[in-house]
Formats: sequence, C-alpha cells, structure tokens
Amino acid sequence: MKRGGKIILCKMLFMALLFSLMGQGTVLAKEVVKIRIYTDAPQAQAGTFDLKKNIATLEPPAGHVEITTKDSVLTAKKVIYNQKDDLAELSGDVVITQPDSYARAHEMQADLSAETYILEKNVYLKQLETTEDGDDEVDAENSPSSAKLEVWSNWMEIKDGGKNVLARGDVHLLEAEREAWANELYYDDINETATLVGDVRIETKEGNLLTGAKVIIDLASDEAVMFGPTYGEFRLESDTDGQ
Repeated sequence: MKRGGKIILCKMLFMALLFSLMGQGTVLAKEVVKIRIYTDAPQAQAGTFDLKKNIATLEPPAGHVEITTKDSVLTAKKVIYNQKDDLAELSGDVVITQPDSYARAHEMQADLSAETYILEKNVYLKQLETTEDGDDEVDAENSPSSAKLEVWSNWMEIKDGGKNVLARGDVHLLEAEREAWANELYYDDINETATLVGDVRIETKEGNLLTGAKVIIDLASDEAVMFGPTYGEFRLESDTDGQ
C-alpha cells in the first residue's frame, strides 16, 4: 500500500502525545508503538480517541493508517487501537511487512506487544529467501524472484516475525519445486518444515502427484513423510527425460 497524500501532522503529534502520556508504567524505547495517519483530505476528521478507555478509532478518508512496531509495519484503511491491552483491529486493505515476509488480508487482529497477528479473509503470505549480507532491501510485495514460498488461505496466524505460520481454510502453498493444497498448514521456517493436514494434494514440477490425510515436508532435504491413507502417481523417468 503506497503512502499517498499529505500527513496530518497535528493529528499525529496529538496522538503520539496522548499515547505517551497515558502509557501504563515505564515504556522502553523498543516497546513504542508508532501510529501515523496518511490522507489526501487534510481538513477531514481522521479519527477519535476515547480518553477514558484509551481506545483510538482511526479511519481517514482517502488515506490509510500505519502502525510501526519493533519488527513490523502494519497498514490498513481503518484501525481500532486499544492502548491498555496493546491490541489493534485492522480492516480494509490490510498489509503487514516484516523483515523476511509480506502478508495481506481484509481483516487482522494484532497483539502488538507479542507481535502475533491473526489475518482473515483473502489471506496471502509471501516468505522471502533470507539474505546473508542484508545489505540490499528486498521489495517483498513486488519481487516474485525473492519468494521462498507463497501461501493463500481463509485464516492465518503469523508469529515470530513470520518464522511460524498457521494457515486454515482452502490452503494453497506454492514453492519453486512443488504446489500443494490442504485444509491446514503449519510452516516452521526455523526447522524448515511444512506440515499439511486434511485433503492434502501435492504436485511437483516433474509431474508427480501425492494425496493423503497428512504430509510433513522437510523443505531442506525435499523429503515428504506421509501419514494415514495415501495415494501417489509418479512419472516414469523415461517420460520425464523425453520432455
């Protein structure tokens, strides 16, 4: 989501002042939540703040809201931020960008202190290849060549900076070597495993097919472990070599 229009500086400063004055206890620098409002209508009302409940409702016309935490940048058309509980509800063109991942959805529930995010409706996630030097910033949204894997689903929980992902409902997984469908996916980036559960279907680029109730894929070794009733179709090497 691009930052269009003017920034409402007075509202930004007002919100920042309220959040800092009404914080509970000592707030460390790394725990600060920054909220910015972008809009092309600088004279229009961009949001309200409940002084008693410490809840901000932000919905700028012709613009969007941006939340920045330690490792994440969230944007949406509308944000309801509960400062007391460090929770936020985002809706409308929701996007979350983290160092090694990018995701979008229609709605999201965010635990800002734990940096745990639950996305719903038309969810999409792109996990990036980790760069060793870290010198060049990668455009996660627009760089298909950088994708380690892509996931589509109806519901998704993202934790640990995108290192742990749980997806449910019409799950579709796309990698360089394979494509898979299932009812549920658990992706563990640290251990490089993807666990698919329920009506699993895996198709490889060589033309092989595997279906079953549960499959665990070791992404490092490309080894798949099947559980329960399983069915497979494998192309003969002669057919594969001839293409």
